[in-house]
Amino acid sequence: MNMTKPVIVLTVICIVCSALLGATYTATAPLIAASEKAASDAAMIEVLPGAASFTEIPVELEGVLTVAKDDSGLGYAFKVQDKGFGGAYTIMVGISSDGKVTGAKLLDNSETPGLGSKTGSADFIQRFVGVESSGVEGVQAITGATISSNAFKRCVQTAYTAFDSVNA
Repeated sequence: MNMTKPVIVLTVICIVCSALLGATYTATAPLIAASEKAASDAAMIEVLPGAASFTEIPVELEGVLTVAKDDSGLGYAFKVQDKGFGGAYTIMVGISSDGKVTGAKLLDNSETPGLGSKTGSADFIQRFVGVESSGVEGVQAITGATISSNAFKRCVQTAYTAFDSVNA
């Protein structure tokens, strides 16, 4: 039995599919990056009320993805990540120039719907607004979502570590 023809046909199909997949990635990568940048910029403005434009600052700290300083001097926005119950847990934290949390936003998580995902609720986030670095541990966790609540707290603490490094 001659197996050469089916092997050649399958190889050609694989090459064509791979080329199409690569072309699709190349065409969509800039659009995806622009969309992610727009979402990140919107989150920065949301967590630092009154801010209009930001300048990114390079910071090499574990868990810190992005640090941006408001151009008018209101404060900083920090995109930070930690491990939650279900995996990576990413938030944006705004810290004013005087060292108080101005806002936070849950960006990405794999937490249990209805429990851990409650850490993205306005009620929970509001507990952090106005808190200084020393007060983060005193913020009450959500019942039934202790691991996710603690991941949020660790993210805020990581943002304060980055704040200390750029505000020194």
